[in-house]
Order: sequence, then structure tokens, then C-alpha cells
Amino acid sequence: MPIQTEEQIINFSKDQMFDLVADIDSYSQFLPWCDNSNIISTESEDNGNIMVIADLDIGYKSLSYTYRSEVKLSKNKDYIKVNHVEGPFRHLINEWRFEELPNNKCKISFFIDFELSSKIFNLLMNEFFEIAFKRMVSSFQDRAESIYSNQ
Repeated sequence: MPIQTEEQIINFSKDQMFDLVADIDSYSQFLPWCDNSNIISTESEDNGNIMVIADLDIGYKSLSYTYRSEVKLSKNKDYIKVNHVEGPFRHLINEWRFEELPNNKCKISFFIDFELSSKIFNLLMNEFFEIAFKRMVSSFQDRAESIYSNQ
């Protein structure tokens, strides 16, 4: 099913971009098709990473689903890893990687691999996945501009 990778150089620091992606409670304010987002639990691991369980309510027209994920936040702000727990997916994994660059820039690498439980929805998703993916990535960039440009 859909697999997508993306790498971009962003004019914001690694820490800024990590913090923006880790701010799951704010996703509904800027992420397309995200109607609501809630952190259910947060737990510190022995190695200093943080494990978050979060729900996203995803909707498009009359379709709406709640998706629960397990989100691992790196203590060094190098990566965020997401795994499917329950919801409309047969499987979903995605990973963000953040690499500090000179001049307060960073390289962001994003990977997603998923399959929906419904074959019909998989067919529909294949039709517009690349467009939706690009819109999602640009939404994070736009959010960074709106939050960090005036700092």
C-alpha cells in the first residue's frame, strides 16, 4: 500500500521542528483532515525517550475515524516514531528524523507506510495519496512559518 518518503531542508532549527511535530494536541489547528487530536498518556522510558499514546480523529466529508497511535519521542530530538495501535488501519508506521544544519536550519526526513483495513478505502487512498501527503508535509512547514517566523 502507500509508502512515501520525503526529505527537505527547513529554515528552522531541529529543536523547533521536533517540538512542532511532537505537539500532537495542536494538530487539529493546522493539519488537513484532522478534526481532533488528544494525548491519552505520556510515559518516560528508562533511556530518556518519551512514549505517548495519542488519538487522532481523521475526517473527510462524511467519513470520520479515530486512530490511536504509539508515538516515541527521542530524548535528543533526533526522531519521532509512530506505530498504529487501533483504528481504520491494518498497519501504519511513520518516522520523522531531524538533523541540525548550520545557520539555524535542519534537514527533515519523513517516512510513512500504511494500509487501511477497508479495501475500498485503500483503492480511494491510492488515487489521491501523493497529493494528500504533499499537503500534509506543507501544513507542517506552514505551521512552522506561522509560529517561528516572528521569533
